[in-house]
Amino acid sequence: MASDKELNKQRIIDEFLRCFRKMLMEPELSAELVRIAKEHINEPNAYQRIAEEVSSQTTLKITEDHSEADKLFIKLLMDVVKGDSMLY
Repeated sequence: MASDKELNKQRIIDEFLRCFRKMLMEPELSAELVRIAKEHINEPNAYQRIAEEVSSQTTLKITEDHSEADKLFIKLLMDVVKGDSMLY
């Protein structure tokens, strides 16, 4: 029988897979996510603003009480934008 920890990890993986599947099915979604992150990355409450904008402006919905997968996704999005800006 799987432990609660294993079930939680699987839930996070499943959420990530749904998100990436959606991004592959809607290629314009990636560009929109990056645009939103770039727009808010330097704000004091960047994490929250990005999460809100992603939910309101895209087909990805992030609940108000962010799941672990939501948190990881927003952090990854912010890391991608920060890494992109370091290239220039």
